[in-house]
Amino acid sequence: MDSDQVVKLVGERITFGRSNSNDVVLDDPNVSRFHAEILARGDVVELRDLDSKCGTRVNGRPTTRTAIENGAKIGIGPFQLVFDGSTFVRRDQRGALHLEARDVSFSVDGKELVKRASLRVQPGELVGIIGESGSGKTTLLKALAGVTLPTAGSVSLNGEPVTSRLTDIGYVPQEDIVHRLLTVREALGYAARLRLPHDTESADVTAAVDRVLAELSLEGQANTRIDSISGGERKRTGVASELLNRPSILFLDEPTTGLDPALESQMMHLFRNLAGKGSRAVVVVTHATKNLALCDKLVVIGRGGELCFVGSPDEALEFFGVDAYDDVYIALARKPAVEWRREFERRRGSATPAGDQEAAPSQPGPTGSPRAKQRTGRQLAVLTERYLRLLARDGRNLAILLGQVPIIALATAFLFQSGLFGRADAGLTPEPGSPDQAVQLLFILATTAIWFGAIDAAREIVKERSIAAREAAVGVRPSAYLASKAIVLFGLAALQTTIMAFFVFAIRPLDESPAAYASVLGLLILTSIVGVGMGLLISAAASSQDQATSFIPLALIPQLLFAGALVPVERMSEPVSALSAAFFDRWSLSGLGNAVDMNGRIAADPRFAEVSGYGTAFFDVPASAASLVLVAFLVAFMAGAALLLARRSE
Repeated sequence: MDSDQVVKLVGERITFGRSNSNDVVLDDPNVSRFHAEILARGDVVELRDLDSKCGTRVNGRPTTRTAIENGAKIGIGPFQLVFDGSTFVRRDQRGALHLEARDVSFSVDGKELVKRASLRVQPGELVGIIGESGSGKTTLLKALAGVTLPTAGSVSLNGEPVTSRLTDIGYVPQEDIVHRLLTVREALGYAARLRLPHDTESADVTAAVDRVLAELSLEGQANTRIDSISGGERKRTGVASELLNRPSILFLDEPTTGLDPALESQMMHLFRNLAGKGSRAVVVVTHATKNLALCDKLVVIGRGGELCFVGSPDEALEFFGVDAYDDVYIALARKPAVEWRREFERRRGSATPAGDQEAAPSQPGPTGSPRAKQRTGRQLAVLTERYLRLLARDGRNLAILLGQVPIIALATAFLFQSGLFGRADAGLTPEPGSPDQAVQLLFILATTAIWFGAIDAAREIVKERSIAAREAAVGVRPSAYLASKAIVLFGLAALQTTIMAFFVFAIRPLDESPAAYASVLGLLILTSIVGVGMGLLISAAASSQDQATSFIPLALIPQLLFAGALVPVERMSEPVSALSAAFFDRWSLSGLGNAVDMNGRIAADPRFAEVSGYGTAFFDVPASAASLVLVAFLVAFMAGAALLLARRSE
């Protein structure tokens, strides 16, 4: 189809989308099968988005439903439709997107990391961003890619705010954005199912994966696990995941870090090949200088985020008065960056980059950063399937998680004498059947259940933080991501707890009815699930796996101290007694004791009842009430984790 197509507004309705059933067919992976429609009723012409994945824009602003007027510019994926009152002119902007940054600044706590950076990226260009460590290269790249919003200035794509066109952008951070336990094809398959519209058919997903495998020369590694391929191939897999929806501009942050010189050259030649293919632009932050001559444009950032130079590689050598690109760094150290900036602006006569025409100011855009929409249920199914596969693929870790359970259970059971839950007769010394030992066993079981859940979950979010952040940017909902973790981990913790209870009660039976066994097992499983919730909150709050691991004792030890087993609640001081209600191990132990009639057991042993300190109130909490309290703790933990993930995704 021609780039420009005139469509007359005939009748009351025109539909737009990827399907051939539409009045206007927009064949692009970022367009839903039935994306939007125009309704003409009298003098009012209304645009409606049909719950599309990537949304619809009017004059650069995302919208779901609005009246349009003459001159309105409707954006659907990479297409623009200009309305003149009776017709639409369809323009295919693929391969024709130019990016413009105007006076972009970025500050944190009053410190400017990037200062008034202005530059343009044209279709088909390979742009290299270089500069000293800590000069703000990554910060600038994130602002250009719409990953973060600049403190001042603007970034636009063809005059529209970059944040309204995130589906036209690919961004590969320094960290891996693919799971190493998946094969290359599996990782790309899951990425495609999460990034492409929900109405994309399986055959189209497979075709998209095959296309990027060929484009990145990864066909030979398609069925190899990512942890078994080279560093360069792993980087290419990350790039491939960003090319699934055919972005017009690709941003890469230090993609050659850690690669040997041969692989670094291979990667830079790959980027040169990707730039210009379909007029796609590629912007690369790099410290490597060997292959900078491949770039069409160099951007040099000096200390303090000063933009010192924008121009061709040859012009950069001439400007800094050096013969080799390595010597640019020596020149930057020779005099302050602000002086280089002044010299650059003096030579050019203004801050406008060399070779670029002055462009019209970008239109004001929305203050938020709209992301591609995707149905939560579909995302949850894909994420849960992927997480189950990752858990099963990590055989050693799964063997440890499940193999430790019988060992812990047997050690716990044999720690106590037989007849533990036998009813002691009044007046007898309660050795076997001691209520004290019964409470201690229940306490150990509850605490171990918490430990299972917290250990299972505490690293599961933070260990793939970069992956989750990138997927959130392309439309994966934090709620779906968190729920996928919870579903799998709830099941794992429940399985561990059930195995533990089976071994312990097979050796030290409760001497109670089947209903009591069911209540005890249900409470223990629920306790482990609350432990998972606490672990997920820790993982969402932590900034590293080591930090998450360090938090676990801080979260678990108070559960031990305030559960009411080591020191009965009635013997605690009044403030501490009130504080103990904020620890869910207490409520679990209370419910477990009620399920096995600990009050009756204690009453049957007057000597123990006199010294125990438990009184009659502690075990007077029915299992149903204890369960409700545990559910409340779970809701609070999950809400906290969801809030942290939502904030980070913004």
